[in-house]
Amino acid sequence: MDAKEYFEAIREEVKAIEGTGEMLARLKAREGAKAQSYSGGGGGGYADPMDAINGRIDLEGRFEQRIADSSAAIDEACAVLYGSNNRGGLARQKGNRYADAICMGYCQAMPWTEVAAVMQCSPKWCRELCNAAFRYIDAVGMAWLKEN
Repeated sequence: MDAKEYFEAIREEVKAIEGTGEMLARLKAREGAKAQSYSGGGGGGYADPMDAINGRIDLEGRFEQRIADSSAAIDEACAVLYGSNNRGGLARQKGNRYADAICMGYCQAMPWTEVAAVMQCSPKWCRELCNAAFRYIDAVGMAWLKEN
């Protein structure tokens, strides 16, 4: 796996976690108080409202584990960008702009327009910075960047 594939996988995981968090919020909202209906017709089956709550709680447990696993992967990626001591890595070797572009675009999964606004350049230029950084990472190696 090359650097670009590695950071794209990180970005996809961050986006998936964001989506799962939104889904959990919607599930919690559905658990709120419901209006009582006095009409004669109704659903034929019995549904225990606690089943939905228990299902959401189970999902939250799995989600928390996924967040923990993803956090470890993001920490590892940040060590490549900023060094294991936060004073090295790609930022030290190539420059902060390269590391910051990857961090915002991939580790934080920010939209490219937002990355560009922060970096005060175009989205295309941000992606070019990332691509140049990926080539550099592939040339020197992730392990080396973490320690230097």
